[in-house]
Amino acid sequence: MQKHNNDLAAYDIIKIIEARQAHVSGMAKCHIKSFPGRFMTEMGYHWLCALYHFFIRHHGSICRVAVVSNGKVVGLAVGGDPPIREEFLGSAPFRYPHLIFWKFLSKRIVRRVLLQELARKLQRKSTDENSGNTKTPSAGIRSGNLLSICVLPDCEGTGVGGKLIKSFQLACKAEGYERLTLSVLKQNSHAVVFYQKHGWRQSSISGESIRFYMDL
Repeated sequence: MQKHNNDLAAYDIIKIIEARQAHVSGMAKCHIKSFPGRFMTEMGYHWLCALYHFFIRHHGSICRVAVVSNGKVVGLAVGGDPPIREEFLGSAPFRYPHLIFWKFLSKRIVRRVLLQELARKLQRKSTDENSGNTKTPSAGIRSGNLLSICVLPDCEGTGVGGKLIKSFQLACKAEGYERLTLSVLKQNSHAVVFYQKHGWRQSSISGESIRFYMDL
């Protein structure tokens, strides 16, 4: 049986709003509780605060939060321009070198993901140099990415996740995005069913991940 926080006793008090800097701490805490053992979670609370600060400030981002009457964040949906995450990771070694070094040594998942990111970056650089291009040609469709969506465990089953993803999709469409993409781990069957329920279609499978898309 699911446990529900007293804050969620009245479902109609939950609101989906645009995320602001004041929500960052709550977003980080929600992420940690929702994604135990994942790369971003293992990087820690301060790293997640920096990540969500970065997204909220970025002109190409779409950030939504679910809040209750006392202002507590119980869910989030964050994304926008696909390169934003890479921009954050690219700037992080200069801003948080000691944190990255320590997590790289002490956390196996952090070490694996950072090495994968480095390999992808080197592969892209090599491909660009060999082709003589430094920019990726436009495909003619403006695509956005859903980086992260989650709700607190106590909030599961209340419909908040569905309201969050709907709000995110509408905000992306209003900003001119024509297609959205996301990636989810294959073993996360609950998330796979959730995305399919809300109209997302599988596009490909790569390693441990399934790629989904939605045309707006």
